[in-house]
Amino acid sequence: SRMLMKTVGDGRSAKPNAQRIYRGISLVEKFIESQPKDVDEVLFNALLDTCCRLRDLTRLEATVKRMKDLSVQPSPVTLGILVKTYGQAGDLSKVLQVWSDMEHQRGQANAVTYGCMIDACVKCGSLAKAVEIFMGMRETGKHKNTILYTTLIKGYGLDKDLPNAMHLFREMATEGVPYNTITYNSILDACVKCNDLPTAEGLLREMMSPSSANEPDLITFSTLLKGYCYMGDLDKALQVVEAIKARGLRCDELVYNTLMDG
Repeated sequence: SRMLMKTVGDGRSAKPNAQRIYRGISLVEKFIESQPKDVDEVLFNALLDTCCRLRDLTRLEATVKRMKDLSVQPSPVTLGILVKTYGQAGDLSKVLQVWSDMEHQRGQANAVTYGCMIDACVKCGSLAKAVEIFMGMRETGKHKNTILYTTLIKGYGLDKDLPNAMHLFREMATEGVPYNTITYNSILDACVKCNDLPTAEGLLREMMSPSSANEPDLITFSTLLKGYCYMGDLDKALQVVEAIKARGLRCDELVYNTLMDG
């Protein structure tokens, strides 16, 4: 079982070999057919997770059916994988259906599973549902998680709702939830989407202050660069490029394309 899971786990690599992964999936499926009494939820989750990474909904749903046929009980991890898969496919109805059907697993779920659900709702454009789930977690005190806050900030950014994005960002400090670079990048992106570059500049200064535990990365600078180019401020855009080089970061294709578009 462990060897089969390792084979299926090739789907987690940066450049997965689809042909090899599908051979691994076939091996797992044959194992399930030949030794159904030896399979468990962990093996099924490995298989489902790989289908998620391959964005193979047909195979994922066939695997879920086989899991039910063998009376293998899904776990909160299973729930997280399913909502993540349907979320990246943009299928809100399936996301909500799975979340509703797996009530027992919801009760056992941790912040990772809830994070998958909030992210799925954001990806499907249902910010209201994402907020509803977050507020439900707040009532039970389970909301104090960097990924949860960051995902919701990203959602508000996509909705161009900077006041609520900033409110959540500042609330993290009062709730004792640590920021990370992705959090800063998400709030900076929200500022840029809302054309509020002064606030974005203030956040970058805050991030680069000696007391900050976070370092800006190429995405941080690229986000601000995009904002300056959109506003037609070439001088500040070029200053950002110099700042990228001064910090030893390498300007990539995205940086140069943004400059040229600006």
